[in-house]
Amino acid sequence: MKVYDCDNDEQFEKLTTLTNKVDYIKLNLIQSFSPDNIDEAKNRGFKPA
Repeated sequence: MKVYDCDNDEQFEKLTTLTNKVDYIKLNLIQSFSPDNIDEAKNRGFKPA
């Protein structure tokens, strides 16, 4: 799993580009959640993009 920090403009742009190419929502291949920070996301098993 990868995590994109949507507070980071560069990472948010990468995520936006990816989701415009493939309908990850329709394919049920994307999740959204609100950890307090990237370290918390890493603790949940996500890797930085």
